[in-house]
Amino acid sequence: MEKHIVPDLTYSQTQYEAILRRYVTPATRWLDLGCGRHLLPPWRQQEERELIGRAHSVAGIDLDFESLLDNDSITDRCQSSVVDLPFASESFSLVTANMVVEHLDDPAVMLRELHRVLVPGGHLVFHTPNARAFPTSVVRRIPDGVKKRLAYWLDGRDGKDVFPTYYRANDPAEIREFATATGFEITELNLLSTTAIFALVAPLAALELLWIRSLRDSSRAGLRSNIIAVLTRR
Repeated sequence: MEKHIVPDLTYSQTQYEAILRRYVTPATRWLDLGCGRHLLPPWRQQEERELIGRAHSVAGIDLDFESLLDNDSITDRCQSSVVDLPFASESFSLVTANMVVEHLDDPAVMLRELHRVLVPGGHLVFHTPNARAFPTSVVRRIPDGVKKRLAYWLDGRDGKDVFPTYYRANDPAEIREFATATGFEITELNLLSTTAIFALVAPLAALELLWIRSLRDSSRAGLRSNIIAVLTRR
């Protein structure tokens, strides 16, 4: 159905991985926030290891200790909050966050901490839902208990891997405002669509894909489902 309705549609995680490949080099000192069980989708484990192996060094942090134990791609892992990192200033040239920013109740605090641990000219790359998009605006109104059941049904995620969300830096205007206030410049701000979240429910998937096709018009880019941003430390 997707091939007929939106033949050029690409999964947002695939687009995130492609952007990471542009920023990870043999000189990269890389920190991943919320590394959890993996950096990329579980079926990209081999590619994840190859990407990690390309960097000079990689560290990962997460608040969930059980998830850290399951991560066998990153050797250097620690349990830590993103707002109080256990690293010296200017320790990293790249920080990444895949589906983490939406869980922050105070994004400015995190960005100031990342500004501290990044070298001047270092990059922050993050992938997050767009709060203005139709799927996110619906999900935000669903009780947490129902979200956990839907996450399992639609995405195969266990309820223990579904965390509270706040969406406080999840549209382009908010990202620009927080970046400017915390010493970052916007290098890239990509608004993109991803595959249908209702893929398992054919009638709903068809309607969703038609909606996604309508968003190919650049004038409606602000309603696309995902954001991949690259911020550079001044």
